[in-house]
Amino acid sequence: MPNQDAASIAWIGSIQLFFTTIGCLPGGVLLDRGYLKSIIAVGTALEVLGLVLTSFFKSYWAILFAQGVCMGVGSGLLALIPVAVLAMFFEKKRMLATGLASTGASVAGIAYTLSMRSLFISVGFAWAVRIFALVVLATNIVAFAVMRLQLQYGSKGSSFGFHHFKDLPYTAFVAAFTLFVASSFVPFFFIQEYALQLGVSKDMAFNLLSIMNAANVFGRFVPNYIADRYGGVNTLIPLSIACIVTLCLLPLAKTLDSLIAISIVYGFLSGGVIIIPGPTITDLTPTTAEMGVRLGLAYLVASFGGLLGNPLTGQIKGDGKSAVQNFNGVWFCAAAVMSVGVVALVATRWLKLGSPFAVGRV
Repeated sequence: MPNQDAASIAWIGSIQLFFTTIGCLPGGVLLDRGYLKSIIAVGTALEVLGLVLTSFFKSYWAILFAQGVCMGVGSGLLALIPVAVLAMFFEKKRMLATGLASTGASVAGIAYTLSMRSLFISVGFAWAVRIFALVVLATNIVAFAVMRLQLQYGSKGSSFGFHHFKDLPYTAFVAAFTLFVASSFVPFFFIQEYALQLGVSKDMAFNLLSIMNAANVFGRFVPNYIADRYGGVNTLIPLSIACIVTLCLLPLAKTLDSLIAISIVYGFLSGGVIIIPGPTITDLTPTTAEMGVRLGLAYLVASFGGLLGNPLTGQIKGDGKSAVQNFNGVWFCAAAVMSVGVVALVATRWLKLGSPFAVGRV
């Protein structure tokens, strides 16, 4: 879509992120009732349909529907399954197990990004997308075959309702999660355009996202190992502060070497910020029967952060001759939103332990 600007393109990703997170609610409720296989089947069908439609569509609105809605809802139905199912089988090493499993997303981000570029050249866009539809179908068939629930799980499930938000530590953490969803993906959406405006070649600008995803792999299990010992909230506070500092340093990255370095650092740090909230919500849930619906409600609220964060941040971007000045507002806005998320994390500790300075695993 060469006629669309970066802000318009960002809406496609943000709407997909919105439907991914909002789709977690029905997925969580159905999972609590034991419909694991049905969720995987429907989610896979929607993901494959979205990719196939994308291979045929050419207009902006049609692609927004295929990628944003079909892929988004399908991904949403599937997104909670690894977190919830692993939480049933791993109580002591829940964070690490979830982090290791989630590295598949970052590995796929690297492999898909690099191979898609090669396939565009060899077979064209349409067939490249169809090939990836087959890859998604094949990998999800494996998940359908091997994943299961605990035998005692899923008879009635928990009741859906906003009464869960009467649990104040849970509510404060959901607020933090929403703010992190709104801010933590901003560099992933805009680092390539920033690099291009700085004069970096198209190939290297394209590779920066792969570099960020590669660092994100390690960021999805190293911080999780620490979180198993000290708690998700306790780990997220310093991790998110480090992300804020990195966002504020992005205007200083003006050369290819500095862009690579900051992509590695932010990719690593953001891995924990992205993945730790899921298992932390299960830790804040009193019974396993409520894990699905509580995760779903949290992702429902966070969906609005995903919908609005990147496009609204993109509107702040300038259109002058200086790349640094054009993107200063983007990076600082993301840092400011994440800073409010840190305040919500401190509130979670306060509500859970009685004091923000109390010693305890949260």
